[in-house]
Amino acid sequence: MLRKLSKILLTLALCYLLLALATPFSQTLRNRSISNQLTYLSNILDLGHDDELQNRFPEGKLFSNALLAVSTVEYYNKQEKAAKKYAKIVDNCILRLQSESALESFHANMIPAYGMFYNGWSNYVYATYKKSPLFEFSSVQELVISESKIIEERLLAAQSDSLRMMDSYIESNWPADNMMGIISLSNSELQEAWINFILQSTEHSSGLVHHSGSDPTEVRGSSSAMITYCMSVTEHPATKAYAGTLRSTFIDEYLGVQLVKEHVDGSGGMDADSGPILFGYGASATIMNIRTQARLGNPKSKATWAAMNLIGLPINIFGRKYYLLKKEPMLDLFMLWTSVAL
Repeated sequence: MLRKLSKILLTLALCYLLLALATPFSQTLRNRSISNQLTYLSNILDLGHDDELQNRFPEGKLFSNALLAVSTVEYYNKQEKAAKKYAKIVDNCILRLQSESALESFHANMIPAYGMFYNGWSNYVYATYKKSPLFEFSSVQELVISESKIIEERLLAAQSDSLRMMDSYIESNWPADNMMGIISLSNSELQEAWINFILQSTEHSSGLVHHSGSDPTEVRGSSSAMITYCMSVTEHPATKAYAGTLRSTFIDEYLGVQLVKEHVDGSGGMDADSGPILFGYGASATIMNIRTQARLGNPKSKATWAAMNLIGLPINIFGRKYYLLKKEPMLDLFMLWTSVAL
């Protein structure tokens, strides 16, 4: 009896392992994974879990809603079903982005008003939505168009005299936040000029852009992966070379899985930007790099996503999928945002 039970448990474990690893390589499994994640994540954010994330992360409310919104839009572009359902998810996220509680963490008396994290991620949502066929089903079209226009004019005005690094908070800036603002713009001339300015501002010997304005000599894996992604979106001419430097500086490969160090030498502790770090490899850096490599056409992005999917201990039943026993929704959101890019 015990032997029979052991065989059953072993078979179930092997099936779980195979399904977790096969998900990004099977269109059916991947669609099921994304659809069930959208259902789970939209439900918990509708119930106010984004406010709990705000208590844990500096920009938790805005970031969680932005990630869910853009993931939903990008998935719909590939799976044109349930338009009204998906548009409602995005519309709800946008209304929360515009809520007073989402704005509390940001400052109106800045240039640009509310800072670059708010402007960059908010307008990235608006720009992505406006370009999507899903936008036809939105109930907040006028709000999206007007807010996007306000932010774009705000950024253009702030850079009209001379280019500069824009603050996310008063007297503190992060180049990656500037990059998100850049890719949300429709002005390609300003995009390239602003990126060139950021590339020239670093003092790190590799040429990779520094993590924060407080130390122009420090580069990090998470922000470097994000910046590389943003450069690829604008099709900046230096993208290929920059991606090569990212690879040689931060990425190690094991059996086709790309792990990304958060710090150049593999040391250093974790923080809100890095997420958990194990043996020097950062969760945020590794997952962000999946989306970056997918954008660059690297097939190893699927193998890396499969490995992270398994490590996250996914539960995918009853029309809902979540990781780590629902303890880390930000991981769920990042895994969703990367999966729609595969």
